[in-house]
Order: sequence, then C-alpha cells, then structure tokens
Amino acid sequence: MGKSIFIFRYDNATHHKEISTFPHHKHVGIEVKPSREMGLAEVVSEIESTILTKI
Repeated sequence: MGKSIFIFRYDNATHHKEISTFPHHKHVGIEVKPSREMGLAEVVSEIESTILTKI
C-alpha cells in the first residue's frame, strides 16, 4: 500500500489566534490559511475537485 499524503483539513480549534478568520482556518500542508466555517457539502466538493485535478 502507498504512502498517505495529507492535502488539507479544515479546523476550528482555538489556536492560531493570528488568523483573521479565527477560530476557523484551513491547514494546507504545513501552512495555516484563513477560512470561513465550511459545511460538509462544500468540503466534499473541494475533495472532489482536488481529486479530479490530480488524475
């Protein structure tokens, strides 16, 4: 089985107070980016888009 690769994840933990959208943020690799609160359908859509661009 191949290696797992972390692509992104959304987070609302109360760390990264420096982010303008605190507590909402997105981890992309080692970066932390501002993000609004995301619904499940939006996250699934982003996952689909990410997969399709990698094929």
